[in-house]
Amino acid sequence: MSSSDHTPQPQPQPQPSADEADHIAASVARVERRLRMLDDLAEMAMKLASRVTERALAGDPAAAKTAEGDALPDLAAEHLAKLSRAVRLTLDLAGRLEETLRGLRAGEIAVRAVRRQESEDRASRTEMARTAAARDKVAEQVAMVVFSESESERDCDDLLEALEERLTDDVAYIDAEDEPLREVVERLCADLGLKPDWSRWTDEGWPERPEDVFKIRAPWSPFSQVSRKPVLT
Repeated sequence: MSSSDHTPQPQPQPQPSADEADHIAASVARVERRLRMLDDLAEMAMKLASRVTERALAGDPAAAKTAEGDALPDLAAEHLAKLSRAVRLTLDLAGRLEETLRGLRAGEIAVRAVRRQESEDRASRTEMARTAAARDKVAEQVAMVVFSESESERDCDDLLEALEERLTDDVAYIDAEDEPLREVVERLCADLGLKPDWSRWTDEGWPERPEDVFKIRAPWSPFSQVSRKPVLT
């Protein structure tokens, strides 16, 4: 068995949700502000260290003796040691904050990716819904003509299947949702051999409501005949 069989596989890291975007952005701003403050503190400490060093090298009497003339401890070395420690601590804290900032920015990038994907998905769903609605409207208008002009139930079924085939497979209707309704309906009626009365056409299609048309008994219905007995037996 190879050693790789015992090597744990890295687990996928959970991605922050889009709802965390505002919180992450605020955290990034706080950490960036604190880093700027630490930079300022480190710069001030370095300037102080330079001044202490300059005074020590210049042999400043005030820094070397007390008022009674006694020698003072080596204050310059003590001050430099304190300042050096302060700078080291400041830089160490800044390093940890930078690591935190990198993590926050990685989360911010992930949130942006989530939001971008969600936006693309919404746009795709909107476009699909628009396409489906436009094609349903075309099919509905042509089906009304089919229903009124069919000579038999079989004829009606054949025409409806031919209509669906045209809208699904005929390259001439690949962009039907982007064309004027009248043009698409008129072209389909011609392809299917239908001859509706175009003088009745309105900007929204035929004046009748589809649900009303489809509730009317078809001419070929067995119930269209007068009978004092059941017609389906």
